[in-house]
Amino acid sequence: MKRLSLLKSLSKSYISYLAKKEYCPYPPYKMWIETTSRCNLSCSACPNKDLGQKDRGDMDFTLFKKIIDLSEDFVFEVNLFHRGEPLLHPEIIKMINYAALRNIKTCIHTNAVLLDRKMSQKIIGSGLSKIYFSIDTFIKSDYEKNRHGAVFDEVLSNIKVFLEIKKESSSKKPEAFILLMDLKNESLSSLDKKKNSEYFKSIIKDFRGLALDGIIKRAAHNWGGSLKTVHPAENSNIVTCTFPYYSLTIFFDGKVFLCPQDFKGLHQIGDINIKTIQEIFNDGPIRFARKKLGSGDIWGMSPCSKCDRLRRKTFAGIPAENMGQFLK
Repeated sequence: MKRLSLLKSLSKSYISYLAKKEYCPYPPYKMWIETTSRCNLSCSACPNKDLGQKDRGDMDFTLFKKIIDLSEDFVFEVNLFHRGEPLLHPEIIKMINYAALRNIKTCIHTNAVLLDRKMSQKIIGSGLSKIYFSIDTFIKSDYEKNRHGAVFDEVLSNIKVFLEIKKESSSKKPEAFILLMDLKNESLSSLDKKKNSEYFKSIIKDFRGLALDGIIKRAAHNWGGSLKTVHPAENSNIVTCTFPYYSLTIFFDGKVFLCPQDFKGLHQIGDINIKTIQEIFNDGPIRFARKKLGSGDIWGMSPCSKCDRLRRKTFAGIPAENMGQFLK
């Protein structure tokens, strides 16, 4: 029944997106819930290291429970992460289980540093739908240069142990993926690139036979301009952002933002402590944002004006990199 409801929501959101509507006659079907904004690493390709102390914290379980209770009739999936490392939250397993028992699919991205055998067993038994191991690259030197505080071999070992436990338990959940980011290194010679390719293949071979559902490679993005990366000039083609038409992003303190690219919390559209999810999804702030995004008039609009995701290739109005997930 909930799957049928999702298909209806997908259709409505796609029509609203193409029509660039300001008011969307349906609730969101996906949410990012920031269980914690704290992180145990300091990565060069992540702005978390620049967060102030007031922006670091854990979501109270009472607030999390309220969000799930308010949304269980219409939300299909929740990402239980945003700016931080979800395994740092002392009640993350309890949160996963609470949402899963209400038939809401759950997903986490983790750097796998804290993924010991005991935590792996808990996650596999929690009802989690998907887990992504974010390691960026299979090149040890590049990995440790970017992910300050992590040891490449230890992280790979943690992931393997997790996959072995999952296989031994014959559990289909959670679906497990290794997530790589396209951190291009133009200084590599042809010989270096060949060695790296061979190293990549050798690591892939080590994961054969384990309960890994896939390896995904994605283009790095600039977190709504939070990272000082090059983005196209202001006269580049701008596409309408999809996030405001199907999702909400809730920070650990209950404040609601336009999208998960808003790392610094520059575009608040509501507060779950004050209004309901349905009210926020069609309240004045988000309707104004849809109007601006739909017209392409985003200059001076933070963080949208500096977000490189609005300048990526699309197909039938959908960002090309998300087409496979959308169709699935």
